[in-house]
Amino acid sequence: MLGAVIFNGNNTLVVELPTGIWDLQLKLRSVGIELPPDRVQLSDEEGEQLRVKLYASSPEEAHLLPLLTPEKTLADANASMMLLNQAETAFLPRLKCGLLSDAYKTLDEFISAAKGLFSEESIGNAVSQEPELNHEAVLEEYMRDPFIRVVISCTHGRQKELFPLPMNDPQLSAVFAKLDEIGDGNYSLGVEKLRYKDHWPETFAEVLREEGLFALNALAAAFPPLEDYDKYCAVVEYADANDSKAYIALAEHLDDFDFFPGVRDLDDVAEEWISSQPYLSLSAELQEYFDYSAYGSDLQDEYGGEFVSGGYVFMQGMTRLEDILSEAQGMEMG
Repeated sequence: MLGAVIFNGNNTLVVELPTGIWDLQLKLRSVGIELPPDRVQLSDEEGEQLRVKLYASSPEEAHLLPLLTPEKTLADANASMMLLNQAETAFLPRLKCGLLSDAYKTLDEFISAAKGLFSEESIGNAVSQEPELNHEAVLEEYMRDPFIRVVISCTHGRQKELFPLPMNDPQLSAVFAKLDEIGDGNYSLGVEKLRYKDHWPETFAEVLREEGLFALNALAAAFPPLEDYDKYCAVVEYADANDSKAYIALAEHLDDFDFFPGVRDLDDVAEEWISSQPYLSLSAELQEYFDYSAYGSDLQDEYGGEFVSGGYVFMQGMTRLEDILSEAQGMEMG
């Protein structure tokens, strides 16, 4: 087991890896961390609000630690240990020897070597040995765990299986192995349950249909928490996004946008701006004579904001919407 001590301000969490991704998410929330495990970096810099220390309990784990560099995430560490633990007995000595001899220079090299030792047959066996997920169990987990964004269905013959998303890499590999076992053309995938309203049921179904399961899983993993839902929808509308890469990039850059919910005109924009700035205030006498519309127009010219159905969206700082969308098109989706 790889030990992880996670500090969030004055709160401390100790976990052993690997563990279930949903269990890990709930434990992070217990110390006030809302980020998913794949966005918690393995950084241990003094003075940071969020820090992660890793401890090895075996020699091979001690040689794995240097590969878990600060830019890697808690999900990377968890997946690495999962691969090490799930390796068949015949493969485990080879992985251990590779670690002990420092044959792997990067984490990607280790993961690639570990995955290479799994034949399609061994992955299929691992899937078949997992307990069957019945509908009630998956839906109960979906209701309990807010990190589960969407439940997809796989219908083949008279059978129907449900899978919660997002999944980590080993879990997703197991599902793909299951689909390969069923065979192309012998199954259909659909969206069974989704936490989000508005256009998202159709959007998630379109991503699954047009871009595939891998893209939908990436979108589910990137989707912001429910408390940011209204802002995210406004930003998606503002950016006129229409594919999973753009949706993911906007979620990752959500903090680069500002959102005034319920704002309908430039007067409202000016009022919201003034109330949001601690250095700005108007006395009661001045409010009667202040031209809110003109000030709102100046703000719109300066920040390039737009009215959307949920309010008003604009950007501050150096980041540009064009750069975010350009970055999205360069994403590798597997």
